[in-house]
Amino acid sequence: MRATPVLLLLVLGAAAVSAGARPAPAPTLAQLAGAHVLIRMRGPVPGAALLTRIKRGQVGGVVLFSNTIPPEGPLPLVRQLQAAARAGGQPPLLIAIDQEGGGVKRLPGPPTDAPSQMGTAAVAFAQGRATGRYLSRLGIGVDLAPVLDVPLSQYAFIYTRAFSSDPAAVSRNGIAFAKGLANGGVAATAKHFPGLGRLGRSTDYGPGRLSTSRAALAARDLAPFRAAIEAGVPIIMVGTAVYPAYDSVPAATSPAIVSGLLRKTLGFQGVTMSDDLATRGVSPWFHAGEATVRAVGAGIDLVYVAGNGGSGGDTVGEQAYSALLRAVKSGRLSRSALEASYDRIVALRQRYD
Repeated sequence: MRATPVLLLLVLGAAAVSAGARPAPAPTLAQLAGAHVLIRMRGPVPGAALLTRIKRGQVGGVVLFSNTIPPEGPLPLVRQLQAAARAGGQPPLLIAIDQEGGGVKRLPGPPTDAPSQMGTAAVAFAQGRATGRYLSRLGIGVDLAPVLDVPLSQYAFIYTRAFSSDPAAVSRNGIAFAKGLANGGVAATAKHFPGLGRLGRSTDYGPGRLSTSRAALAARDLAPFRAAIEAGVPIIMVGTAVYPAYDSVPAATSPAIVSGLLRKTLGFQGVTMSDDLATRGVSPWFHAGEATVRAVGAGIDLVYVAGNGGSGGDTVGEQAYSALLRAVKSGRLSRSALEASYDRIVALRQRYD
């Protein structure tokens, strides 16, 4: 039997500890739906309605951005959000942030290098560890990094955020950064599966279509994600481009890509997360609520909904939650499947609160 990867053991071990303490009550339908939803606040002050939703278990986590962080820093905000969860008897929220380094960094601390400057695994690990320790002290448990996309050329929109144009270097240094984050107490998020390195424009601003064969994707784009799975990275973010070789809808809403390619073919056992489903990359196919239901039905555990620049605020998160709740009540989504997903999410939330 193949050994369970070290990073995944951290998550599974947390679940075992929780299970050994005492059996948790079965989640309500509201908790089942809400645990799957990650939101972005519209500003740095959470409104009373949002805090109430958190108390009721209708929110699984919050993604922080520069314009949602108070002048005094994120820690007081994080404490306020987590206090609301505790007041409702809910598991700790997932608090996440994009702290990739270089041009995508929401806080002024580490990493001090851009991914492309992390030229060796040792440097990448040290940068990841420093970042993990920094974020952990601020109450942030998830870094939406590393980027494991392999840009095909300098014209790829992801080029300036990538570790390298060489799949082997992306694998080596990206996974080292993820291991450093784990060493610092923070969960890494490998993104954007199955790879956006061939796109010229971000799916935040318009539909993305990658007419690449399965063989070509496997040879180049998927290599770093295979390495991430082997290393036990706890979260993989699925992008919203369309891959006609697999399906005709955005990847995060595709059972063929999430349940098929990522889960069955590559064997990923951790937590799956969608890229933002309230963007122009998804809207030609589905509105945010329908995209949420389809993504969870496809096998996504954590659905992120915010809108370009946070334009949807926490309102679009409420819409996503309501759509999920209706889908569970109507039987469109299987309760047993959602419960299995809920268990993965809660184990992650308890480990990285």
